Amino acid sequence: MQLKQLNGADVVTQAESGQEALITPPPVAPLPRGRRLHLPSWVGLVLGNPLAVVGCVILGVIVLGAICAPLLTPYAPDAYTQAGAQPPSSAHLFGTNDKAQDIFAQVLYGGRFSLAVGFVAGLAVTTVATLAGMTAGYMGGWVDDVLGLVMNIFLVVPQLPLLIVLSAYAPLGQGNLVGSGLTMALVITITGWAWGGRVMRSQTLSLRRRDFVQAAVVGGESTPRIIFGEVLPNMISLIANTIISSTLGAILLESSLEFLGLGDSTNITWGTMLYNAQAGSVLYSGEWWVFVCPGLAIALTILSMILINNAVDTISNPRLRVVKMRPAKAKGAPQASAATIADSKAAL
Repeated sequence: MQLKQLNGADVVTQAESGQEALITPPPVAPLPRGRRLHLPSWVGLVLGNPLAVVGCVILGVIVLGAICAPLLTPYAPDAYTQAGAQPPSSAHLFGTNDKAQDIFAQVLYGGRFSLAVGFVAGLAVTTVATLAGMTAGYMGGWVDDVLGLVMNIFLVVPQLPLLIVLSAYAPLGQGNLVGSGLTMALVITITGWAWGGRVMRSQTLSLRRRDFVQAAVVGGESTPRIIFGEVLPNMISLIANTIISSTLGAILLESSLEFLGLGDSTNITWGTMLYNAQAGSVLYSGEWWVFVCPGLAIALTILSMILINNAVDTISNPRLRVVKMRPAKAKGAPQASAATIADSKAAL
């Protein structure tokens, strides 16, 4: 047997018969092309919503500014400068107050406390509301009666007066930033979970009658497994909405309590800045920048969360999505794009 090459193929020659057989090489697999990055559908929906993009950008700038405050300003929030009460300038972007303290530094550092209290209280309110509402809605019976009674009591009592009473007697820990923030978040959680719990209960009552939940009950699944494995995944959009709205409300309540003087006045927060501006009668002295800057920070934070909340509603409810229409190439009615239809079907 002899082996030789002919045009890239192997030719085997038998020594006895002199016959040749052509052996073709196996086909070579093509090199894999670069894989495209497939983002989740909800990322595309958020990026396709201009209001959501604006909200994420505003909130991201505010959060990054609070985190990177030492890198953005050379002044400490409680340090005294030599400028006195000055309007905004190149040396002091937001001006200074009557104590010669830099307002820009106070807005950045004060955002740490206000945002931290808002996010912690928002998560705590959502956790308590979800656990209480799902337990009451799924268990029913006397459990639902007891939890429903507690919810109704907290809903009937006005929240702001209850907040004022609890804040007046709660140990805020003067000079302790962490202790004061946790106490403020606890007070907001106690007074703000009932409405979210009522909404979670109603949604759980609706899901409890679905076929997949009844199938899990017939299959012998435990109650915690049904609640957290079957009911909870179908309430993610509602939970996300509750987190955003609770955080929004917590930031407003924290600022309101600080403005009323019920917080720790030694901490630099957006609320204490407004309280000091009101106590110093800056309106009469014409120092408008002292209260406009922290008020604008609160307003922009709330606006950004409202825009993000709108995006969450759009993602969770396909009926709120705008179907983009392409011009028809032939005669007939215009047709929706295939990508938009596919996203709507996937969400449904």
